[in-house]
Amino acid sequence: MNDVFKENFMDYSVRMNQLRKTYKIYRKPWHRVVNVFSKKVGYKEFHALKGITIDIPKGEAVGVLGKNGAGKSTMLKLITGVATPTTGTLEANGKIAALLELKSGFDNELTGIENIYLKALTMGMQKKEMDEQLDKIIEFADIGEHIHQPVRTYSSGMKARLGFAISVNVDPDILIVDEALSVGDDVFKLKCIERMEEFKKQGKTILFVSHSLFTVKSFCNKCMWIKDGELMDYGDTGEIVQKYERFLKEERAKLKREKLEIAKSKNTNPQIISKKEVLETRDFRFFNSNNEETKVFSFGEDIHYEFDYLVKRPIQKLKFCITIRDAEYNEIFGSDKQSDNHIVNSEMDKIHHLKVDLKNLQLLPGKYHLSGELWDDTGAFYVSYSNKRPFEIQGDRFVGTGHCFIEHDYENTSAKEKA
Repeated sequence: MNDVFKENFMDYSVRMNQLRKTYKIYRKPWHRVVNVFSKKVGYKEFHALKGITIDIPKGEAVGVLGKNGAGKSTMLKLITGVATPTTGTLEANGKIAALLELKSGFDNELTGIENIYLKALTMGMQKKEMDEQLDKIIEFADIGEHIHQPVRTYSSGMKARLGFAISVNVDPDILIVDEALSVGDDVFKLKCIERMEEFKKQGKTILFVSHSLFTVKSFCNKCMWIKDGELMDYGDTGEIVQKYERFLKEERAKLKREKLEIAKSKNTNPQIISKKEVLETRDFRFFNSNNEETKVFSFGEDIHYEFDYLVKRPIQKLKFCITIRDAEYNEIFGSDKQSDNHIVNSEMDKIHHLKVDLKNLQLLPGKYHLSGELWDDTGAFYVSYSNKRPFEIQGDRFVGTGHCFIEHDYENTSAKEKA
């Protein structure tokens, strides 16, 4: 580490300078062995990381964005020491706890408790230290008697519980979480987020990989975006997420164009020329609880909206979904596009009517946008009302901050006076 790189290092948790990782890809597994003794066996090089340079200050909660295969996990493995860089310099300042993948660090033949102590050894901890944390880890994991069973009997959710419980109870300076919250129930996910919030308040550094942009925006104050092994951008979460969403939208549009061109060239579906030739919508309207057409509603009021659509070409399975955004177009709610619960009528040459009820909408007073989309089963959409249906919630009483109101109550008691 040169003098420039050493300067003020103690103010940073992680510093990377021109970090590169290259893998050799052999056509057959035994070629790797032959190549040790002879250079005649060829291989291809895969550049997982291409010269990443970044300084991550202490106390930051950093979201790591990027598509699958972008290099996110490779970078985290280098930080934790699971893998070594091909070239470049990397320094991590403090104890690291990482949950990179569900099987990482676990011996499937050992019990949950035995794996806790195994994990302690890999982190350089003494048995006495782990003895002091054992009860906390078992309580946090909350997997019952399974803690005494071999890990090979665990579900993916149980492995995530155990792995996260270990990581957050060994008092790390740097916590790395790679998609660990993508499995498990919502109650446990909330418990994990709450513990990570505690870490933030304690000034610890968190690197958080997630495909849930909502979770990243809610939790992380900084973001980095990795694409094809390169650092595209790093900065405030809102700005980076906005750029990343724009990139994803452009990628989806490009993919749809390519699929359409392939379909045309193969003549597999020549009748699909444009969205308007497949499906048409009309008469989009909002109604209040008194069945009056309006775009202004009271807090907590039922909102109804409806429209007609005409299917002009065969669609095997047509799905409907909605997204609600605030005045700055930040997503508040989006229905599941993949759920078969949202299939609607796709019979051709008939006008279909779709009515949607939003019950007791607890949005706080303000302006919002409703986006509605009709999709086919391949994931390509034909109609989108993206951000073109504004509505407003009005109210004359204070109900809190944020976007929605959550009904709550509390009880306050005092201990009895000493006798």
